[in-house]
Amino acid sequence: SLSSSSSSSSNRIDIYQKEGRRRTTPTSISTSTSTSTSLQMVNGSKNDRPPPYPIRITVMGGGNFGLALATVAARKNIPTTLLLRDEETAQIINTTHRHPRYMTDISLPTLIRATSDAALALSDATYVIHAVPCQYSRQFLMDENVKDLIHPSVPVLSASKGIETTSLGFMADILRDCLGTDRSYAFLSGPSFAREICENVATAVVIASEDLMLADDLADLLSNDNFRVFTSKDVIGVEIGGAVKNVIALAAGMCE
Repeated sequence: SLSSSSSSSSNRIDIYQKEGRRRTTPTSISTSTSTSTSLQMVNGSKNDRPPPYPIRITVMGGGNFGLALATVAARKNIPTTLLLRDEETAQIINTTHRHPRYMTDISLPTLIRATSDAALALSDATYVIHAVPCQYSRQFLMDENVKDLIHPSVPVLSASKGIETTSLGFMADILRDCLGTDRSYAFLSGPSFAREICENVATAVVIASEDLMLADDLADLLSNDNFRVFTSKDVIGVEIGGAVKNVIALAAGMCE
């Protein structure tokens, strides 16, 4: 069950989350795999109308992949907030709809708004996407006091990949340490490039969560004709794949 709050904002978020869970009936196609972990693909041919209930997504981190996922969400007509550390960069994005350092030639959707005010960005979010690099995630989450700013019922989707060098933990460990164990988490990975996502090049990713209903919700929200989302319950497998894929690719290249 989802926790409630006496404030109207908290109650509103609770309602959004509950309605979101009840409405999830994605058209899924089971795909055959050679392992015991099954993947489902959410139909990406849906139009870009927003969901039938209010949704606001906040993306923490304004690097290449944070920009890409914010673009995916905004193209589905979902109001999306980018939480950055630098207010000057945020104002440039709001004014020019371009990032001054990353993918500067890419025009961002007007539904993306940027801010460096964590309280403003997170106060009414119904979904949060974490896209801060793994090695800086713990410091970012602790410095910004994120745990106290995100309502307990709001789930977090991590798009960060890697193994923290100080703890040897995955993003699942970092998020639970910093944001608590009672909230729902999901993890995105796959053979994807931020620029190609922004340029609408066909891309497929996986969202894994122990809460498969959450994975289905997120896949339904983000999928479109060019961005296909599979779902899985294999959080550890997806995290390991995301962390070591480049190492394996380099080794394979050397062998060739």
